Amino acid sequence: MRVFTQGDGPEAREAKDLAARIKDDYGVHVEFLDTEDRNGKEVAEVYDIYTTPSFLITTDEGVVLDSWIGKIPAEFELKGVLSA
Repeated sequence: MRVFTQGDGPEAREAKDLAARIKDDYGVHVEFLDTEDRNGKEVAEVYDIYTTPSFLITTDEGVVLDSWIGKIPAEFELKGVLSA
């Protein structure tokens, strides 16, 4: 799972907290990317992410299974994709 945020505002913290809970519950790898950093910006451009927060559920090869662009998904939405 890739989580794109910008800075450390309330939305970024909420997105990171949700991702951390999912990581703990499901043991999935979570990549936190700040679009203010060079690497975060480069990865965001690969996936056409231009608004934050954004969440991508991907395969190990980087294929997107589901995404939430510019919003924080409900926890049950993430769990539904990860349980499938």
